[in-house]
Amino acid sequence: MITNLKYCTCVVIAHGKSELLLAEHIKSNLHLPIGIYSKNNGKKSIQINSLMNVLNNKIFKNINELKKEYGIEIEKKVLKNFTIMPIMDLDDADDTQKQEYISKNMFKNHWLEPYIVPIWNKNNLDEVLLDLKLIKKLPEDRDKGKVYSSLFPTNNGQSDKQQVENLLKKFEKSNKTNMEIFIKKCLDSL
Repeated sequence: MITNLKYCTCVVIAHGKSELLLAEHIKSNLHLPIGIYSKNNGKKSIQINSLMNVLNNKIFKNINELKKEYGIEIEKKVLKNFTIMPIMDLDDADDTQKQEYISKNMFKNHWLEPYIVPIWNKNNLDEVLLDLKLIKKLPEDRDKGKVYSSLFPTNNGQSDKQQVENLLKKFEKSNKTNMEIFIKKCLDSL
């Protein structure tokens, strides 16, 4: 639970380790009060077809549990200045699941639907990073943690807005992702 005075403005649901490290990198460089939810610290992936199970778990099941876990500002039972951004790869979903996710139709009966902004990587974040020339080759699964930890290091020092702005410029060049929405949201939260 967040104990500082700033309210949590965003919760990222990270597909896997790569997405977790990217979100932590941005969070630490901007010193933002955002939450990051992952399975087993990103060691187990969250697939599009299991995303509703996550949204129906104890943490996300109602407004009180969400506030307890992440310290969200609530006014008259409405979440204020808050977004949930699942960051998902599309390669493990069929065409119907992809469309339901991207269009937000999969969330239409969930109480958090108004707050959800789907972030996607086509086919996966690895291929996006390769396309953007942030990596030279696709890493082996066993090497991903090391490769992405060096590409997206956690910043424990002063904030580094410029580094995140540079990352935004790179992601804006790709039609294989909408990651720039997440990065812009983070920069706009400053």
